[in-house]
Amino acid sequence: MTQMVQLFGLRLLSGKKEDMWNFIKHKMETDEKVWIVTLNALMFLEYFKNNEYKYELQNSTISIPDGIGVVKYLEKWGYHTERCPGIDTMLKICEWQKHNIFLLGSEPGIAEKAKENLEKRFENISIVGTHHGYFKDNETEDIIDMINNSGAEVLFVGMGVPKQEEFIYKNLHRLNVKLAMGVGGSIDVISGKVSRAPRFFQLFGLEWLYRMIREPKRFKKFPDLMYFYFKIYRSKEVPVNLEVINL
Repeated sequence: MTQMVQLFGLRLLSGKKEDMWNFIKHKMETDEKVWIVTLNALMFLEYFKNNEYKYELQNSTISIPDGIGVVKYLEKWGYHTERCPGIDTMLKICEWQKHNIFLLGSEPGIAEKAKENLEKRFENISIVGTHHGYFKDNETEDIIDMINNSGAEVLFVGMGVPKQEEFIYKNLHRLNVKLAMGVGGSIDVISGKVSRAPRFFQLFGLEWLYRMIREPKRFKKFPDLMYFYFKIYRSKEVPVNLEVINL
């Protein structure tokens, strides 16, 4: 059974991964615009230290437990859930092959390569546009027009945290899409620019460690991760407004 956990002002799905995907699919069939946040430990930490980012995420439709730290934190309070990685959710939505898709993010040329690879993987997929994520603020209007003119119904934004959530929050009301989702480095992985962690790392929720090993510059985030576990996961204080709704 899928549950919605009201946690620190966020609406976080929990349960089996397939059930979460079915819930997302159902939401996309309604008239409501859907904004999915793929929540991991570093995003959770940013949520607590950045009030603007907190406000943005609280206006999202749902969050899914992307990171193992979020899964373990929910388990601490008795809410068992499978991890629901953002890249797997992105690929599942592509697999449905029901909606026109726009890829926004990464360096110039990478989204186009991701489009080619997705078209090879899903024969009838409809990717109606791509654009890199390195555009200036004064180009935002042109990007919005490009997305709307493409007929896109699904927008995947891979511009990193917190920029991708900021873009979605500020512009979703002007975008003619059914669903928007921040996907972090998923466009890089799908394009082949970056390799995904081996299955072993995925099974144990250690993809973050694999990325650090492959990209040592990411180790600068390690103290933040430890701070997250100390402040949030190790805390004995019951979260404010902890509430569960069966879906």
